[in-house]
Amino acid sequence: MTLSGLVLAGGRSRRMGRDKALIGYEGETLVERAARRLAEVCDEVIIASGDGLRLPVPGCRQVADAVAGAGPLSGLVAGLEAAGHPLVAVAGVDMPHLSPALFRLLFVRHAGEPAVVPEVGGQLEPLHALYARSAAPALRCRLEAGERPLRAAVEGLGPLVVGPEVWGAVDPEGRFAENLNQPGDLDIVPKAFGAEGRYRR
Repeated sequence: MTLSGLVLAGGRSRRMGRDKALIGYEGETLVERAARRLAEVCDEVIIASGDGLRLPVPGCRQVADAVAGAGPLSGLVAGLEAAGHPLVAVAGVDMPHLSPALFRLLFVRHAGEPAVVPEVGGQLEPLHALYARSAAPALRCRLEAGERPLRAAVEGLGPLVVGPEVWGAVDPEGRFAENLNQPGDLDIVPKAFGAEGRYRR
């Protein structure tokens, strides 16, 4: 199993009111936590930090977004283009329970598709997914055409979709998909998912 890892951390954290990547969570910052968990299954970890400078983490490379201020799609393109391996495990920095076990499962499921993406509550979760480095040109075309929504761009790739009947074997409650968007989430996120992996908030 040979993977690159990519932490998407270039957002402006408007709803949180402070840089989410630097929020402390269980004794480490969210960006440190994401990098550490990805390192459990990845040979290298890249951080798409927006400007390519603001989030130094030992042992990790930073890259600037492909297009400044263009959202997670821009960070995904930059990270895929910088990756040293053909497959890249990608996670948002605000997902404190990103799952190395799930990335192993997505890797095993991969059979040449441009992406392997979990489905949670009837929607794709592109911020905790496996991407082929070869998907970068198609995603860059969408980005440079002015497209910004990540989910739509990933759907356009024709990914392999993995539902809860599959990922539930390694994460029955779907905690991998919990994210922290606003201050209140720091308290309520651990209660946000049910046994079916459906977001209840």
